[in-house]
Amino acid sequence: MSFLEVLKQTVDKVDGAVSAMIIGTDGISVQEYAPEKIVDLTGLSAEASAMIKDISSAADNLGLGEAKEFSIIADSCGIIMRKINSDYYLALVIKPDGNYGKGRFVLKTVIPKIEGEF
Repeated sequence: MSFLEVLKQTVDKVDGAVSAMIIGTDGISVQEYAPEKIVDLTGLSAEASAMIKDISSAADNLGLGEAKEFSIIADSCGIIMRKINSDYYLALVIKPDGNYGKGRFVLKTVIPKIEGEF
C-alpha cells in the first residue's frame, strides 16, 4: 500500500479529519493528502522540525523518555503528530469539532503498517 493510500484511509477513518502528512524531522514533507486545507501544510512541515526538537528536549529534560506523540489544539484546528521512527512523524489535521480520540487511535494503529517502509 502506498503512503498516499495510507494517508487517505487515515483521514477517511476520522470524523473531522481534513489532511494527513508524513513529515521528516528535518521539516521536509514526504507525502501529504489534503482534500481540505485548513492549515498551510508547507508551513506545518517546516514548523514541525522545531516542535519535534523542543518537545523531545523537554521530555528528555523531565526524564520522561522518548516523546512518541504530541498535539496542538487551536481555534481553527487540531494537529496530532505521532512518531513513526527517529526520523519521521505522521501528522493528522482535524477540525475543531472532529474526533480527536479516534484520530489518536487511528494514528497508533496505522504506524505499524508503514514503519517498515522507512
